[in-house]
Amino acid sequence: MNVGKTIRRLREFRNLTQEYMAVRLNIGSTAYGNIERNDTKRLTIERLMQIAEVLDVHFTELFSEQPPEQRQLKKGLPEKDLQDLLAYFRQDKLLMKEMVTSLRDSAQKLDHMMNEHLRIMQTVLKPLARETTRRAKASDA
Repeated sequence: MNVGKTIRRLREFRNLTQEYMAVRLNIGSTAYGNIERNDTKRLTIERLMQIAEVLDVHFTELFSEQPPEQRQLKKGLPEKDLQDLLAYFRQDKLLMKEMVTSLRDSAQKLDHMMNEHLRIMQTVLKPLARETTRRAKASDA
């Protein structure tokens, strides 16, 4: 599925320029061009909603493979396009799950390291504390 290509088709179908789209989306022309060329890592749902609003289509239309002149705009998606849409956002969910798992694992490792550090520090400082207490008692006497 080529979301950028679909966005470009819809923009051209509406006789809009890339510069117009960029201004309406409050981004640079180069950044907008990257969207149409699929040179962005991931488009957020918010950005897709903004693009759909400017193009006056339902955001699901951005995932349709059918050219705009062959379909009625503002309608729902065919089953195949809906499946493609779900797969697109499932990737985000899987990526987020990986990130959260990695963050959790890192936090557990950090917790283990901190506990080990605390144990070592207590082992090292315990004799010093005894010596300090012994000296304090000796100087009081």
